[in-house]
Formats: sequence, C-alpha cells, structure tokens
Amino acid sequence: MTLAVIDDARTDLKPLKDALSRIEEISWVENMTLLESFDKLAILSPAKPLIQPDIILINFENNTEAYEVTLAVKSDGKYTDTVVISFGNANSEDIVRSMLETGCMDYIKDFSDRTEIFARMRTAVALRKEIISRISREKEIEENNRKLEDISNIDGLTGVLSRRYFIYKVEEEVSRAIRTQAAIALLRIDITDFRDYNAKYGFLEGDKVLRRISSALKKSAKRPGDLLARVGGNSFALFLPSTDLKGAEFIAKTVIKHINNLVIEHETPEGKFLTIHVGGMSVTPRITDDAAGLLNMIADITMECSVGIDAGQNFFCIKN
Repeated sequence: MTLAVIDDARTDLKPLKDALSRIEEISWVENMTLLESFDKLAILSPAKPLIQPDIILINFENNTEAYEVTLAVKSDGKYTDTVVISFGNANSEDIVRSMLETGCMDYIKDFSDRTEIFARMRTAVALRKEIISRISREKEIEENNRKLEDISNIDGLTGVLSRRYFIYKVEEEVSRAIRTQAAIALLRIDITDFRDYNAKYGFLEGDKVLRRISSALKKSAKRPGDLLARVGGNSFALFLPSTDLKGAEFIAKTVIKHINNLVIEHETPEGKFLTIHVGGMSVTPRITDDAAGLLNMIADITMECSVGIDAGQNFFCIKN
C-alpha cells in the first residue's frame, strides 16, 4: 500500500515515518510539492501517473492552493477510491471544515504527535482495505452477473443463441432494416426425423449430433451481424442481414454442404445418413413485422416445402 505526501511547507516527516514503521501495510512514501503533484499523479490528465497512491496526505498550510489541489484529486476518476487526509497545525474550524468539504476523510491537527499520526494512519489503512475489498466484491458480482446473462442468452447444449435472445436480437435487426429498407433473410434448419434418431441411438448420441450440427452451421454464419440460434429441440434458425433471395439460397446450399460433410449415420428405409431440410425467406421488412412472426412464417414455409419430399435427402426452399 503506497502513500504520497503533498506538502509545500517542507514539514518534518520524521514523526510520520516513525509512525509508519509500526504499520506494515504501508511500504513506501513519496513526497512532493503541490505543483509537482499534478505531474507525478497526472491529476485531471489522461497521462499515466508516475505513482497512484492508496493514501494521500496533503498539507493545508497554503489553504487556497491545497484546497484546489484536493478538489482536483477528488474529482479525478483515478483517485475516486483513494483515501485523502489533510494535515497542518491549523486551529481554525473554518479551515478544518473546508478541508473536509473537499472530500478528505480525516484531518491531522498536530503533525508532530506520533501517537495521533499512528492512530489516523491505522484508520486510513483499514478504510483503504475495505475500499479494495468492496471493489473486488463489485467486480466479482459484475462478472457473475455477466456469466448469468451469458447463460440465459446461450443455449446450454449447443453454445449458440437461445431462442429468447435470438428473437430479441432479430427485433433490433428488423427495426434497423425497416429504417434502411434493407433486405434480410431468415432460415430455419430442421433435423429430419430426429425423434427416431434419439429412439434408435439414445439421447446422449442425439446431444452429440446437435452439437456437431451447430458447429457446422456456425461455418455459414461468419459475417458480422449473422445470428445463429437453437429455436427448438431439433431446429435452428439463422438470421442474415442485408441478404436477398439469391444470397439466402446460397447460404442454404452452404448449410446443406456442411451438414453433408458430417456424414452422420442414420440407417432408415429412406437412406443411410441423417438429413436436414431448410426453409426460409428473404424480405424487406415492414413496420408491422416482428421477429416472432417472421420465425413462424419460416416454420410454415419449411413445413409446406417438406410435403412430398423424400425424408432421406437434404433440401431447401427459400421464398420471397
């Protein structure tokens, strides 16, 4: 824990050093003038400070300048949590009050009194420890909240977006596309007869397949703004911003290619491998469109297109 002394009066620091010799937590002292403090501490400056002390002692013998420096320190974000203590042989209540108004935690009236200095510094160290502990707790809480948010936004099995968060993000993109009159595309990818696959090979193998397919689908969602989500037990959705009908068809073909490359065995009367079907559309959204409604539309398109299609083959159907 570091200590900086800001002092224009060339105060004898021996009583301070004697007191600090009994406080193991404070390991180093830097002494500077009021003017030097602006450079060394980079007060109100974007520059990196030469030191960033945990505790600052500032002499208020020069009341006006010390007052201004202390105000500057306490208004600098770098020192928001720094413990600032003023000192000086001043008996005026007005001076003491003005120093406390700047944000000083305490005031040492008699700087030659080692006992008083020791007591005040022990209190300052305890306060700084509590501040450091609070900052650590706040960071831990913030990190835990971020993890909880990530968990709620991500499908735990596949690592892609959850349906809820996907709808939320697509709503944003739809609103943007309405303003810019840009085309967007939505694809729905359904694993064919996945219930039969689970029944034949078991749910653990089924989970492995879902993870493999989600990894393959990620290869088709590489652009900034592309969104991939699991929207059902055997269903995924892919949102593609600024994508017309031809672009949507190209991505659908790419999706099928990546799934074919997996060569997932599923022996049925219709074929030897697990298949998917892709349904989707490219539209320039209207002000009445919303994400949930668009997802329902591509689900309907996928169902309509699957009528009469052999279950043993991959296929896609994209509409305007």
